[in-house]
Amino acid sequence: MQNSRIFRAVTPLEGGCLQVEMESGSTVHLYMHRRLQSVRFGLLRNQDVFRSVTTDGYRLIFYRDGNEVLEIPAATFMDLLAIDRTQ
Repeated sequence: MQNSRIFRAVTPLEGGCLQVEMESGSTVHLYMHRRLQSVRFGLLRNQDVFRSVTTDGYRLIFYRDGNEVLEIPAATFMDLLAIDRTQ
């Protein structure tokens, strides 16, 4: 199905880790700590932003002062899982 939700829930954990519950029932830990030094994900060094993470089922969304400041779409999430571009 083209419009099926991907993400069920997301929980920020200590050490720059996101626990992501998938609609399939799987749980994935995405370790972001090495990526926090990049320009793309640098906003997530702010713990208030990192802890603000939520999902609409298709994206992981981060907020600052009530405004969306960063999103990780499902395709990008899968890329982050598969390839470590920080090396």
